[in-house]
Amino acid sequence: MKRYTIPTIFFTIGVILQYTFYFSWVSFTLLAVSCLLLALFLYSLDFQKPEHLNDADPNLNNQVLLEKNPHTDVVFDTETSLPSIPSNAEPKPKDILWKKDPILLAREQIHLAERSLFCETVKEFPFPFLTEKLTSIQYVYYDGQEFKECYWQKAGMMVETDDNPVEWEEYEESKVKELLPAISIDKRKLYIPLTMNAQLFGFLCFSTKESWNESEIQSYWEKSTIISEKIMIKREYAKVTKHPISKLFNVSHFYQMAKSVFESKEKVTLLLFKFIDTNFQSEIAIGLNELGKQNGVIGLGLYQLEENLYAAIISNAKLDVFSEFFNQFIEELDSLGFPSEVALGYSNQSIPGIKFDVWLKAAYKSLEESILSHAA
Repeated sequence: MKRYTIPTIFFTIGVILQYTFYFSWVSFTLLAVSCLLLALFLYSLDFQKPEHLNDADPNLNNQVLLEKNPHTDVVFDTETSLPSIPSNAEPKPKDILWKKDPILLAREQIHLAERSLFCETVKEFPFPFLTEKLTSIQYVYYDGQEFKECYWQKAGMMVETDDNPVEWEEYEESKVKELLPAISIDKRKLYIPLTMNAQLFGFLCFSTKESWNESEIQSYWEKSTIISEKIMIKREYAKVTKHPISKLFNVSHFYQMAKSVFESKEKVTLLLFKFIDTNFQSEIAIGLNELGKQNGVIGLGLYQLEENLYAAIISNAKLDVFSEFFNQFIEELDSLGFPSEVALGYSNQSIPGIKFDVWLKAAYKSLEESILSHAA
């Protein structure tokens, strides 16, 4: 049908009905106006029709080029940025990496390292509900100065909590600090300290609507030693794998993991970082470690090899993602008033028959060249 066929038919039928039954100038005017508006609406639709496909979407050719070009492995380059195909499309907004001050974030992560270890342990090995009279269990961490709640358990449900202050009497607190169990005055709560080799990790608070008896303490205390042992094991493991100050992986763990990855024939690249003339080097590295793990671009995390020298083992499949992340990391540091100059060295396993020591030396040689280029 042509464009104005519908409003014409509508107007004709309306006029016939008015002359047949009842004619009124008001109704005739409304009929004419409505038909005219309908005609204008149909006329305006012509302006909304898409033009030729190539003229309407200038980015289509770019998309076709991308589909025709096969995907190639990206080699991490310390001198130039990754090539990009020009496009008129607006870039997608990136998530802001730094949600708080970088230095405060790093120091907070150091402070929370021991608490995180405690939380991971109790979540992995929760205390079993031994009797129906037990209503809930409160898991509290001790940092050497304060007791801080971290988990609350109801049967099989574990709920992570904030660092809420513990509500208890001075007598109960002193008993726990003496590494002894305690029953509250109203006998509704049983406090069992988590200890190993005279070290106090925290305590478990068992709540009931009835009352606790002295005879029930022993069975709860014995079963709580399982959690204490697991906490001790994880603490000892952290001592031999983590740097005591930055809490990053230490150099001995680096050589162990690098050797394991190299022998597994995984396609990875070894990256070395050296912060040059940059304040708060340790805090910046901790921030890179934390944000890198959150964005899934640095694997297990960073290794601290020397005072200001750090390493990472990156999967080749994530090198391009890591490059974008690292560039954004440095740019946001600059914008926040923490200018960072970084020397970067790398080495991959692309050479057939390459040995482990040669693989490591290639990364250090690349780093030295980067340092010299910054000095020049």
